[in-house]
Amino acid sequence: MKKTLTRRHFLKNSSLAAAGTALSFHQLSTLAPPTVKHLGLQLWSIREDMGKDAAGTVKALAGMGYREVEGFGYNDGKMFGMPIADFSKLLKDNGISMPSSHSAVTLKSYDEGKKSLTDATKKMIDDAASMGQRYVVCPWMDEKERPQIDKLVGVYQAAGEYARKAGLRFGYHNHNFEYEMRGPDNRLIIEWLLHETDPKLVAMEMDIYWVCFAKHNPLDWIKLYPGRWELCHAKDMANSEKRETIEVGDGSIDFNGIFKQSKLAGLQYYIIELEHYKTTPMQGVERARKNFMKLRF
Repeated sequence: MKKTLTRRHFLKNSSLAAAGTALSFHQLSTLAPPTVKHLGLQLWSIREDMGKDAAGTVKALAGMGYREVEGFGYNDGKMFGMPIADFSKLLKDNGISMPSSHSAVTLKSYDEGKKSLTDATKKMIDDAASMGQRYVVCPWMDEKERPQIDKLVGVYQAAGEYARKAGLRFGYHNHNFEYEMRGPDNRLIIEWLLHETDPKLVAMEMDIYWVCFAKHNPLDWIKLYPGRWELCHAKDMANSEKRETIEVGDGSIDFNGIFKQSKLAGLQYYIIELEHYKTTPMQGVERARKNFMKLRF
């Protein structure tokens, strides 16, 4: 109990990181920050474009400079209505790889009778491995299942075990509720995820926007749980009453300050995302990438 209270005291009293120093003109370049080897896009940001014309959209992303994407929407061996082998070829033909994708893992993903993952969940992980992915990430926790976080962490552990045997990593992507809602013993959902899963089996994908939306400081969590945050979603927060998402660099989040701690975080994969649009989704993700390139950390 003492450790939990100490953590909460730390979180309550930590201040937000100081705003990043403004960049002078000569510092701006088209090159990514030297510490960034993996910069991608979550395809959910342009889901309508992908649904209408996947081939044309992927080609356009390559033209913007994207070399990695994070997928979503896997369904029984297909993505965006294409067999995964065909989708993989489409990406490869455009010089793009897909290190990670989002696929739901729920209480129903585990067969209590057999004490193992369901065949459908195993197939999803096996297919991700066949595409050369390094991660398969659970993007959401069903609202009705959240009170059963004590059972869910067991399912995530099982997914992590199976993924490791398949040659990749299982991960979890947060929204705001993990930093607001408490589990059976009054620990935050995020604390359950971090404490009750083995770091060797379950990686964390920090959605920086949602951590800030929940009025937490990402740096606090990085310092408390170093090495756990292997991937991140980068989208900014608008200076508005609704605090909607906005292109990286156009909002209030100090990405330079946060990413200066990337080594401590264990962060390797930076994934741009956008959920609200001032222009078109494609224009938005192009601007977000250009702005990310101007970051220096």
